[in-house]
Amino acid sequence: MPAGMASASGRRAAGIAAAMLTAAAVLGAAPSVAASHSPAATCRPSQAARNEPTGGESQPPAAPRYFAADFPHLVDSQWKMPIGGLGGLRAHAALRHTPVIFVHGNQADAQNWLSVMLQFQRLAGYSMQEMYAVSYNGLGNFYAGAPIGAATTPDEDYFRQNPSGFANGGHGAANEDNIPDLCRFVAAVQAYTGSRQVDIVAHSLGVTIVRKLLVDYPMLRRDVAAVVAIAGANHGTSVCRGLETSYYGCNEIAPGSPWLAALNRHGESPGPTKWMSVYNGSGGDPFFDPPYDETSPHLAGASNKTYSGDYHNDLRVDPDEVDDYLAFLLQYGQAGPGADRRDATLARKLAATHPDGRTGTLCGVRRLTGC
Repeated sequence: MPAGMASASGRRAAGIAAAMLTAAAVLGAAPSVAASHSPAATCRPSQAARNEPTGGESQPPAAPRYFAADFPHLVDSQWKMPIGGLGGLRAHAALRHTPVIFVHGNQADAQNWLSVMLQFQRLAGYSMQEMYAVSYNGLGNFYAGAPIGAATTPDEDYFRQNPSGFANGGHGAANEDNIPDLCRFVAAVQAYTGSRQVDIVAHSLGVTIVRKLLVDYPMLRRDVAAVVAIAGANHGTSVCRGLETSYYGCNEIAPGSPWLAALNRHGESPGPTKWMSVYNGSGGDPFFDPPYDETSPHLAGASNKTYSGDYHNDLRVDPDEVDDYLAFLLQYGQAGPGADRRDATLARKLAATHPDGRTGTLCGVRRLTGC
């Protein structure tokens, strides 16, 4: 573990501080990639409001790229720098599951999903050909995405190789400015895997980015078999109250914003995609303080599951939550050439026994983990 890494309690304090201060904003076109699989040719520029506030908006460093060597090189449409992330083994390699796309929250990056990918791999046999995480908005601030629990081995590998993430705060993100890049990333994964069908797991700001993507491109709802929405500001986040006109992105996700009203008018869990929402539902997540915002992540028509008292980032990585949403994907998210409908029994076992899959190393990302 790097010397600069905080203790669990220190990470929690730093994470909460980031939530209340620097993370208040939360919450280039791609090369040719099989346009027949996706709306890649129609991914539009940002539809952000012309009067979007700019407090907290600044260009971050580029995030590292741990994709397979032959995965398409994408360019950030806002900052004109390479898009980082991880995933893939080789184009059109064999699939055993429907590919999963992971979308992080504000001031974070693809590192947020290493622990989750490890658990998916150890508990259900997912390979890196079936898991893809995008780093929209460049290198993240590691503290902003830190859970209370200890880092896993692949997390430590990432920290060791990218230590500048410990001093990289203040680069806020917003929904509309990142939808074009997610649109292109989904297209790239579809083309690379040969699977038109994908699943999406999103956290915090990533949730509303994904939801707006599926509103802007309704044809994608035929391709996205299942969405897991973790601690998303579906009806607003507490940290944006009073910052609607001053902080980048808060005009979109402050409680009662016109942007959220328009998003929710399209239905909170539109089909045929299957939806699951994971959230705290009481106290302990500073992005959704009671008595007004604790149920904000609830999605009408979705499978809504609450974990009372759990911190914002632990909702993403803790075994209880991961086991439950992995089981959801195994049961409802298997579609296309990689679908494995034999996993219904495993889904029931995971939901009943909640094993901890956070030990060991993540294989298939040799440049990061050596495996």
